[in-house]
Amino acid sequence: MKPNKILRTAQWNANGLQRHKDEIILFLKQNYIDILLISETHFTSKNYFTIPGYKLCYTNHPDGTAHGGTAILIKDTITYYEQLKYEEEAIRATSITVKGLLHEITIAAVYCLPRHNLKKEQSATFFQTLGSKFIAGGDYNSKHTLWDSWLTTTKGRELSKEFQEKNYYFLSTGSPTYWPTDVNKIPDLLDFFITNGISTTYVDIQASYDLTSDQTPIIATISTSISITVRQLPPRLHNS
Repeated sequence: MKPNKILRTAQWNANGLQRHKDEIILFLKQNYIDILLISETHFTSKNYFTIPGYKLCYTNHPDGTAHGGTAILIKDTITYYEQLKYEEEAIRATSITVKGLLHEITIAAVYCLPRHNLKKEQSATFFQTLGSKFIAGGDYNSKHTLWDSWLTTTKGRELSKEFQEKNYYFLSTGSPTYWPTDVNKIPDLLDFFITNGISTTYVDIQASYDLTSDQTPIIATISTSISITVRQLPPRLHNS
């Protein structure tokens, strides 16, 4: 099998995945998405969720209730294997290792729980499980002006320490991904990708407004060449 030239990976906080099935099918098709990373699936053992042409890997909340949770939808034409589920207090993640580009890449869907104060040591432990080449997309619930959040929080400051120590890169659109329903709150950026072992000259990042939630998706395109060519997508109007 020839290696893939381009891998299109999207990240989205669904705030409950089951009710978005029809629009996800449309989103995957219109945006040529190979892999969709999802946080806040709100799945339990009673959920059954399938998308034609895709396989699903997921991690539910350990207490069995319908909140939190992460998942990955991956095209069934892509060769991959699933990593162990990550279920710690501050970080939950679903991870797979993908074959097909010039090397293996571990791809993770991450959700950092807002009620826990994420420490540098906790993020370091998690990233160590992903190997030397990874892209981890998620709702980190950590704000820092470094990745273009409106302000810097303690959690964001702790996460940035890990960036600086390990020379990780972040991929951010620079625009808000969280749109609060409270008009007194300011939209902010909570969702982004963290990478290691992948040159940013081979990656393109863009915002999307094609899914309905209080958070909007972002899309990363990984290429085997520096010049990335993505099919032109039709313009759309959005009431958001």
